[in-house]
Amino acid sequence: MQKMFLKALPFFIFLFIASGCKEEPFNEEIPLNSDNELLEYKLEASLNSGLSNGDIKGKIERGKIELKLPYGLDVSELIATFSYKGKEVLVGGKEQISGTTPNNFSNAIIYTIVAEDGSRREYTVAITYSSPIPHVYITTENGTEITSKDDYLSADISIEANGWGEDYSGETQIKGRGNSTWGMPKKPYRLKLEKKASLLDLAEEKDWVLLANYIDPTLMLNSVAFKIAQLIGLQFTNHAIPVDLTLNGKYVGSYLFTEQVELSSSRVNIDDKKGVLLELDTNFDEDFKFTSNNYRLPVMVKDPDVESDEHFQQIKSDFHQLEDALVSESFPNNNYKDIIDIESVVKYLIIYNLTHNMEINHPKSIYLYKDAGGKYTMGPIWDFDWAYDYEGKQVHFGAYTTPLFRKFDHSPATGYTFFSRFLEDPEVMQLYRDTWSQFHVGKKGELLGYIDWYAGRIKESQKKDHQLWKNGTSDFEGKVRQLKQWLEGRFHYMDEETLSP
Repeated sequence: MQKMFLKALPFFIFLFIASGCKEEPFNEEIPLNSDNELLEYKLEASLNSGLSNGDIKGKIERGKIELKLPYGLDVSELIATFSYKGKEVLVGGKEQISGTTPNNFSNAIIYTIVAEDGSRREYTVAITYSSPIPHVYITTENGTEITSKDDYLSADISIEANGWGEDYSGETQIKGRGNSTWGMPKKPYRLKLEKKASLLDLAEEKDWVLLANYIDPTLMLNSVAFKIAQLIGLQFTNHAIPVDLTLNGKYVGSYLFTEQVELSSSRVNIDDKKGVLLELDTNFDEDFKFTSNNYRLPVMVKDPDVESDEHFQQIKSDFHQLEDALVSESFPNNNYKDIIDIESVVKYLIIYNLTHNMEINHPKSIYLYKDAGGKYTMGPIWDFDWAYDYEGKQVHFGAYTTPLFRKFDHSPATGYTFFSRFLEDPEVMQLYRDTWSQFHVGKKGELLGYIDWYAGRIKESQKKDHQLWKNGTSDFEGKVRQLKQWLEGRFHYMDEETLSP
């Protein structure tokens, strides 16, 4: 009987339901989504005008958004782009719209991702800033030490541009360079890339220089001289980019990265076959060189490669034509201005006078060039470590009233006799006065502002350099003030000098 009842039970249940007897339905509540995750975060250059070198992607990890921003970036109003899982994104209780909502990142920024069920997850923005200057990394093959100025070593090079252009990596060759500077503890170097490249926003080329500035307590005296030359309009002046240098895995100091002085479409841009770049230098260490007939100047052919004896004799003949015109009894009322560009001479002398670079007297590191069929033109300028009243005293920024031109008892000072000759021409002297007056009035403020700007960017680099080499100064700000005060005095001195008959 029991078995029959159990078999019939499904039938009775069916009749019960069919008869209209209803039960309350079972409503299972679907839970709200609890996702609250930040998936991607970046600052797009198209939305943030200060990001001239591209987008910056944040690294999201363990409740942090790590951002590495360029040094000096204005963070008072940055717009972030992001994607997330959740209902909404808040900062300080304010809803955030990706690519739209600006925030002041000088304040603490915490993003809150709110899920549909109300649960929250926080992400704190952690900002670090890139170095204000680039960092150059060079690794020689097998870590070989650089001991020669003559023989290149193969090496890899990488550059963190830090806002001074694009990052770079490639192959190069490296060797030492310099004369007295090569004998100092901190060494200067010359680079030759395997192929031309634009480094740190400079024109594409193979050859580059790393200057050590070892005796310069400000690490900026060459850079200031280059700036003066740029402001006065001397053609083909080098650019100055301060960098930190790591060599074979070891930090070796604060350096000046600049172009190699040479004939090239991106350097001294004249005909690199028929034109010539000469260097007047008592080191007299180039393959093709001669001592001039009248002033006994040490003249070296820097570029191009001399192709034949006939080519070399033509270079010598052209230079002697200039000298003959200068020593002529008919000077200055002869054709000497057809042979050399007087405006470049005047600008060159002003630069050397303002910085008190007495190496013009010897001469040392004095460049001039001549295009095919053209005039000689002074420049580019080079080597200002011993300027700013250093020569003969071994201390920078002493007297600012010392005249530029001087005869030396211990040397012929042939540069003195050659360059002072130009100022015996009243027309040149008047051009000198006029050019100086225009420069003082129009460019002095910009020059002093550049010194402050440059000093601000190398401040930390100089500190590391000083700690490493135990050289220079522990009072960098004081030395920069001293440089500016010395230049102020030199400006005043040159004003008085140009008033003299």
